[in-house]
Formats: sequence, structure tokens, C-alpha cells
Amino acid sequence: MKSIWKQSAIILLAVAALQAGGPEAKGEGVEEGVRLFKAGRYDRSYEILIPAAKAGDARAQFYVGLLYDMGSIAMMDKARAVEWYRKAAEQGYADAQYDMGVMFSKGEGIYKDLEEARHWYEKAAARGHGYALYNLGVVWEKGYGVTPDWKKAREYYRQALAKGVAKAGYNLANHYYLGKGVEQNLSKAYDYYRRAAELGHPGAQFHLGWMLEQGEGVKRNESQALRWYRESALNGSKKGTWNYGLMLERRGDPEAAYWKKRGSMEKK
Repeated sequence: MKSIWKQSAIILLAVAALQAGGPEAKGEGVEEGVRLFKAGRYDRSYEILIPAAKAGDARAQFYVGLLYDMGSIAMMDKARAVEWYRKAAEQGYADAQYDMGVMFSKGEGIYKDLEEARHWYEKAAARGHGYALYNLGVVWEKGYGVTPDWKKAREYYRQALAKGVAKAGYNLANHYYLGKGVEQNLSKAYDYYRRAAELGHPGAQFHLGWMLEQGEGVKRNESQALRWYRESALNGSKKGTWNYGLMLERRGDPEAAYWKKRGSMEKK
């Protein structure tokens, strides 16, 4: 008799587990919820993610936070975004830690507190979050809640650049180009502009073109300058668009008028 009851209990537990969905089903659900979020299907994404978020899944919690932070207008609620970001952040989810920093730095959904922002950026940076490292660089460069320290800023920018954050390379280049808190070094500036340019930063692409055109910190090379001005123009750099048009004009290229006009309009 005991054996029959035991077998029945095992069967009931198994059925319940199948209905609820085991760890794999839960993981698949979160993956589908994330996919729907990225596809802009916010309501359906929320329906799928909220049970997993309430059950303690950090990734689901983070994306529920995103839905309240930047999903559909009808769903937007910055305070709730902070609640869900915090749950995921306290579990060590780096993206949520970073966003907690952003919310504190802007005072969105919570009071503005630059020290708390830095605390969360540091948490995310410790987990290798590139944009948290970059933001810490900005914190130390601008003196947001701290005494400015350009040396610390550069160290964070270097770490962020190693993670592929283009604007970190651009900021480093500016330090060496302008001699901000460090001795001016055009060769180093060129190298950092190049690295940021290769990662797609339009400002770095423009500066790279300028240095190549003028022969600053590098051997003069007009064809390469033209190439980088074009890249910067295509990526929305106003100065790059204008300079690309000027270089084409000097070469007698019929496309010069188009780029100069476009650059002139963008400069207004």
C-alpha cells in the first residue's frame, strides 16, 4: 500500500513539474521574453518575463526593469524600473548594476545621488562592464561627486577601450592631443583616435582625418585623410562632412558640391 502511495506521489510531482516548467523551460521562457523585447513586442515580453522575474531570475528582472525604463510609453515607470534593476543588481547582474548607476546619476525614478551612482558603476566595472568603466572615467575627469583626477580617468578609459568602448578611446586621444592633465603627445593621440575610429566613433574619424591631412603626429597622407573624413561624414560628423567636401573640391571631384552643401546645412 505504501509503495502505491509513493508511486502516486512521484507521478503527481512529475506532472506538477512539467506544468510549472523546470529550469530549462524557465530559461527558454526568459530567452523568448528577451527576444520579444528586442523585437519591440513589449506587452508580450512582459507577460513572459514577469513570472521568472518574480521567481528571482536576475536576467528576467533586468529586462522587466528595461521594459519599465524604456519600453512602450504606456508601460513607462522609472520608479518601477529602479525596483527591478535593484533586484537584479543585488544578485550581481552587471547590466543592472550599470543602470542603477545611470538612474542615480540622472535622478530618474529615484533621488539623484552621484556617490550612489559611482558605487553601482564600480560594482559593474568590477565585473568588466565596459560602459561602467567608461562612466567612471567621466566621473573622475569631470569631478562628479569626487575631486577631479585625470590620471584615474585615463586608467578607466583604457580599461573601457579594451572592452571595445569607442568613446573611451576618443576621450583618451583628446587628453593627449590637448595635453589635459598630461604632457601633450600627438603620436599617442593619433594612436587613440585611430583605435576609436576603427570602432566607429565619428569624432575620432574626423580627428584622424585631420591629423593625416595636416601631418600631426603622423606622416601626412591625403588619401587616408580623405578616407577617414568620408567615414566620419557617413557616421554623422558635421566637421567631417564639411572637410570631406573641401578635399573633394580641391581634387576637382564633382561630388564636392553635394558634400559641402550637406556639411553647410549640418553646421547650422
